[in-house]
Amino acid sequence: MSKIFRFIFQRKRFISFSILRILSMVLGLVSNIIIVRELSVGDFGIFSVTLLVVNLLTTFGFNWSSSSILYFGSKEREKYGTLNKTFWSRNIIIFISLFIVTIGIFLFRDQINNYIGLNIWFLLLVWLYVSVAENYLNQYFLAVKKQITSSLLSITAKVIYILLILFIPFDVVTLIIIYIISHASVLFYILGMNKRDIGRFEFDKSWFKELLNFSLWQLFGFAGIYLLNFGDIAVVKYYMTNEDVGLYNAAYQLFNAVAGFSYVISSYYAPSISSYFTSNKTQPIKAFYYKERIYIIIASIGMHLVAITLSKPIITILYGQEYLKSVTIFNILMFASMIKYVTVFYMLFYNSNGKHAVLQMLNIAIAIVNVLLSIILIQMIGLVGPAVGTVLTLLLGLLFSFIYCEMKIIKFIKAGE
Repeated sequence: MSKIFRFIFQRKRFISFSILRILSMVLGLVSNIIIVRELSVGDFGIFSVTLLVVNLLTTFGFNWSSSSILYFGSKEREKYGTLNKTFWSRNIIIFISLFIVTIGIFLFRDQINNYIGLNIWFLLLVWLYVSVAENYLNQYFLAVKKQITSSLLSITAKVIYILLILFIPFDVVTLIIIYIISHASVLFYILGMNKRDIGRFEFDKSWFKELLNFSLWQLFGFAGIYLLNFGDIAVVKYYMTNEDVGLYNAAYQLFNAVAGFSYVISSYYAPSISSYFTSNKTQPIKAFYYKERIYIIIASIGMHLVAITLSKPIITILYGQEYLKSVTIFNILMFASMIKYVTVFYMLFYNSNGKHAVLQMLNIAIAIVNVLLSIILIQMIGLVGPAVGTVLTLLLGLLFSFIYCEMKIIKFIKAGE
């Protein structure tokens, strides 16, 4: 019993962080359930297409450079005690990126409205800028190892979102306005930032070039991640109806909630792993990859098996009988989620060792394969086709990462022993 308590105590910060992330995930599911039950299947399909467009804007507007704070900020803080150079370098990059995306939204506003089926281009622009601010705060707190604060930020936004949709009648447009208001409310967390971490404006040319190189490769790879995450929805919309989009996205949202929790691992451990590799600390790396990793993977498999076993009552209770067709799609996607819980450890290795170019080329490759498989399989086996394609694609990516990374991790550990 004492060993169990010691095991838990040694990981209390990660466990606390994980519990808060689970709470955030549950809140996200609750909000999704309320939305699905309030909207018709067709309107939920339209909302799903709106999310597809929003994620396209946020991916290329700012998400591609987000992790630069996590990896470069933690390294800079390890060496110099501040995030100053990283903070201002990213500010320059994101200003240019947002300017280009803003102009693009304005020029193609009619096409955006026609694709979605609603006149909401200006709301999407506001949504983009609110998301930028929220993401900036989130990544800052992770970089300075205030993971609990980062989680509380996300929870705050979701609690306010749920309270508003519970008491305010909504259609798709009203729902978007409610989302913007609830997520803008977390800006008060800016008071928790340490001014010494940021400092005055400082431009370090070599640091900027290194960070820009990293971010541009992230942009390249994020295009792949976007296709991987939302290519399925686009394929379903092209070949099938809005109702089919709603059915698929109901399962995909649950899958995203479960699979997205794997990034808790990377966001929590990234600053530490990055500093361990930078400082050639082999023992912590050995403990993480050949002890901690095994515990987490075993726990994740158990979690997925429970989800598969209970998938039918989960979906019918949460969404209703009209979403019964989503059960099979969800069960298939759970195998894709299991794969993500293994590959996330390799993502940490890639980004902590300057191998981000390899990672992003891999992301692009598997995204292209995923879209091609989705197109082929949806015509062969219907709505479950894109889900099967996702599993096969991620399995190929895992195989490559295992071959590429595992021996390098072992070599790094042996070099320090």
